[in-house]
Amino acid sequence: MADPTTESPQPEPAPDAALSIALHSIEFRSDHGLMRACKGETGWRSGGDLCPQPEWTPEHAVPVSISMGRNLVIRLGLESRGGAPGAAPAGIRGVGPGGMTFESRRLARGGAPLDLVSSRKIERKIQKIRLTLDWSAVRARVSPAHTSNIVYVTMGRPQTDKQDIWQEDGVTLKRMDRSVSWIGPLDTLDPHAIVDGLLARFPTYTLLPSPRVPRQYHHPTYLNDEGGAWPMSDYPEETGECQAIVRLVRGMLRQLGIPGRTRLIVVWGDPNVGGGRETLSADLEEQPWAGLDVTKTVGDRVWRAALIDGPVEAGKTYPASHTRLPDGTLSPGLNRYEAALEFSHGGQTRYYAGGAGVFDSAEPILGVFWGLIWFSSAPNDGYRVEEIVATYRSSGGG
Repeated sequence: MADPTTESPQPEPAPDAALSIALHSIEFRSDHGLMRACKGETGWRSGGDLCPQPEWTPEHAVPVSISMGRNLVIRLGLESRGGAPGAAPAGIRGVGPGGMTFESRRLARGGAPLDLVSSRKIERKIQKIRLTLDWSAVRARVSPAHTSNIVYVTMGRPQTDKQDIWQEDGVTLKRMDRSVSWIGPLDTLDPHAIVDGLLARFPTYTLLPSPRVPRQYHHPTYLNDEGGAWPMSDYPEETGECQAIVRLVRGMLRQLGIPGRTRLIVVWGDPNVGGGRETLSADLEEQPWAGLDVTKTVGDRVWRAALIDGPVEAGKTYPASHTRLPDGTLSPGLNRYEAALEFSHGGQTRYYAGGAGVFDSAEPILGVFWGLIWFSSAPNDGYRVEEIVATYRSSGGG
């Protein structure tokens, strides 16, 4: 008999080389199931094919989107092979980043779909993570031993009920990736702070088309059939009209399920209402014709009313709106309205004007303009200031 004090320790039994588990698929049951165009076939447009399920197979791995603060639920398609008659693996275990674990201690021989729930919930943070899982089993080898999927963690379920009306609605891989890349680094779950952070990317607006933006996107209005305002996120330095900025921000909020009520409102003054000093407003999508649209004939000339975003003098002629002048400044721009995102959450409503500031009510928004004028047309798309109707307290505009 061997001396127990000198006998060498025995190694742990190795997995039976003849017993193995083949992973055929992983379906993310907690995925929103809304993401389309995983092949990038639609550009910025909505639509395209739904991203395939199951989301992982040996042939492909596609991204998923899941709301924060929840457990991940996956369904394994697997098959156990080999081993002695009646033998079956005792269980399977997958370990992911941050100690997230999926585990089952029982497996049927041959294999059947197996639902697993993560040991911990996803962190309450908007982010993009690579979920790499290392798989192992008791008394068996798992093939492959590693799987990986991209997971986009959203604040809530994406909102898609307006995709037949709004160009910016609808979940695609390209839109999801851009939204997370812009909102995630803000490192906040305060919806108002998120809106503020997105608007900060567009400190100004523009009325002048940029040759650097492809023509099919219709800069600066971004009124197109190519995804609406989404292409603006490729050219933030070129900015856009105030209404386009607001549409893009709203699209990102809805893409990531950010809670809150939104309206796209426009604000303007009218020379025939309160001498141009009364703030008028409307929901642009309920009244798409809203805004300043007033003319009158004086002698043989047609005068039009406009909100002007820089100082002007009566009787002087100016180049077309936002023309670059020799001194590097821009000519004052003619506007019909200022667009703002009316955003309500947590009992607070604020007005985020595209490229023009943040307000607690709609009334002060009129003050982003220098004033209200009557003008007539001049050569080369220029304009002549015929009369200054009213001036406001600050300069700016949208």
